[in-house]
Amino acid sequence: MVSARLREVDALRSFALGGILMVNIWFFADPFTLAGEINPDHRSAADQAVRFAVAALFEAKFYLLFSFLFGYSFVLQWRAADAARASAMQRMIRRLVALFVLGLLHGILLFFGDILLTYSLMGLILLATHSMRASSAAIAGSALIGLLGSLILVVGLFIAAAATGVPASTVPVEPGALIRSPGSAFAANAGNFFETVASVVFLQGPLSLGMFYLGLAAGRARILERRLSKRVLTTTAAVGLPLGLTAGAFQAYLTTYGDGERFSVLAFGISTLTAPLQTAGYASLLLLFFRTTAGIRLCAFLAPAGRMALTNYLMQSVIMALIFTAYGLRLSGQLPAAAVAGIAVVVFVAQLICSRILLARTGVGPAEWLLRRITYGGRRQPAARN
Repeated sequence: MVSARLREVDALRSFALGGILMVNIWFFADPFTLAGEINPDHRSAADQAVRFAVAALFEAKFYLLFSFLFGYSFVLQWRAADAARASAMQRMIRRLVALFVLGLLHGILLFFGDILLTYSLMGLILLATHSMRASSAAIAGSALIGLLGSLILVVGLFIAAAATGVPASTVPVEPGALIRSPGSAFAANAGNFFETVASVVFLQGPLSLGMFYLGLAAGRARILERRLSKRVLTTTAAVGLPLGLTAGAFQAYLTTYGDGERFSVLAFGISTLTAPLQTAGYASLLLLFFRTTAGIRLCAFLAPAGRMALTNYLMQSVIMALIFTAYGLRLSGQLPAAAVAGIAVVVFVAQLICSRILLARTGVGPAEWLLRRITYGGRRQPAARN
């Protein structure tokens, strides 16, 4: 029997949140990250090894899992609306508008790399095409990722070949802007948001939409409710992880130890095409582990943070801003890579613990409460669903 909430879905979403934090933290901790560089004061062998590991294991992998689960949850929410004899279309429109507003505020005030605004826009496309069959959604999702990845790869190969022997140009950055004053930190973040929002929407947007469609197809097939076979999960992990990790290591080598300007687009193309394999491998391996005694306990530990994923995603930015910018401790550019990665781990574990405590008392996260109030139009809200 399947419960109203799928604990494994929540646990996977929590796992994705941890990976997203490990990627996003560098935009706060190292002001050179936006320019595709590494702080020259922290380029020791140990620093580069940490950045290499983060690029190979985390970059562009976990937001894909989060996007897949967004598409999967779309199906669950639609079913909930049908069961309540409510207008699923109206609920979804209100939800996406709320995400757009939250994303805009989050991007301007806290983190220019916000994904909520992009999700809201791609969600409108998903909503407009939601009636497609599961097989068509799977094909559309795969095609979006494959075509965009192939295009980026070709462009990257051309740039890499054309840049042979050409010295890299210097990308202007102002490392002190985040720590000079709260006003300066706000202005720097807001400026970066308005400069990068179009590229985020038009590059990450189609990739997210592709994963939405794959999640939609999986939700229609109820693959998590029906419990995927051990053979399917083992095969997916055995195929996806070696290929994804190999490509991820190559991509990370190009950006960490190679000429970042020359190879960044090529690395992005490689990542676009292969990251879904690594993501699927991660998810399959975790789902297999959830079937063990220790895995059941881990799933229970992870799930609460996934139930309040929106709150935790926004709080990650609040915490990072307080630690690294002039909103708080002003540690941007001050810490070695190992310390930054350690902070990400500590913050995520703290979120896991706090989420469990908060949900035991309130049953819902504050951002989720607000989003559900808007989604249901102020009417009495049902029990929390994915």
